[in-house]
Amino acid sequence: MQKQILIVDDEKNIRLTLRRSLETLHFEIQEALTGEEALEMINTQHFDLVLLDLKLPGISGLDVIRQVRNTDNPVKIIIISAHGTIEAAVESMKLGASDFIEKPFTPDEIRQLVLKHIEE
Repeated sequence: MQKQILIVDDEKNIRLTLRRSLETLHFEIQEALTGEEALEMINTQHFDLVLLDLKLPGISGLDVIRQVRNTDNPVKIIIISAHGTIEAAVESMKLGASDFIEKPFTPDEIRQLVLKHIEE
């Protein structure tokens, strides 16, 4: 069965870059533009991995992690942020994120990170 990945970012170019970077790995990829949309999708569908921006309109990426971890959903979450601070990385990991990557990233970096977590 194909692995399911959810990309959550309000920037169209980031979603497109992530999609193009991961299409070569033959995953099933879906997208959400807001934290609320992401939560609705995570609560009604199965995903193996979520690529989640911290800065989203409405609820933040950290709030998405908090709400997902308050359920029994074991989905792995990788935080993607252009505003990567040590504090944000530490807080997201404490809340249950699997990893953290800063923008800009290369397609190869994102493929390696996704493969590392999706194959665990």
